[in-house]
Amino acid sequence: RVADPELRLIFASAGWLDAVVREVNAHADLGRALSGLGADLAAVVERDSRHFPSGAAAWGRQESGRIVVWRMLEDEDDVLELEPAYVVRAPLALWKDLLTGRADPVQAALSGRVKVKGDLEGLVRRAGYRYILDEALRRVPTEFPDEVSG
Repeated sequence: RVADPELRLIFASAGWLDAVVREVNAHADLGRALSGLGADLAAVVERDSRHFPSGAAAWGRQESGRIVVWRMLEDEDDVLELEPAYVVRAPLALWKDLLTGRADPVQAALSGRVKVKGDLEGLVRRAGYRYILDEALRRVPTEFPDEVSG
């Protein structure tokens, strides 16, 4: 079940987030991966004058082993109002490396390249469930803003 490869979704767009969440929620192991974690998470793309002048953030809340509410935030500062249990923050280039498998998320977090607010140890313990996101990302054709022409 792979989306139409001609239809590429732009990373950090509402359509991209909807597609990724749909694929993640369909995974049978998601409940085990989320068990014991805090209720919500924000993933922040740091401000970048060219591609994300206001930054970007995706926020989601989980209940009973599924992501039940999610949305893109207009500005990375909107995360402050939501006060999520976890905030994961990185620049666009690092998000791209993480999501394409060129960087290890645990190493990036432990080295401080990815900034994590919340229970880092709890997230690291679940690193073995990374395959859930990897499989979802393989099904969602993604184009990064630095790859878009025009």
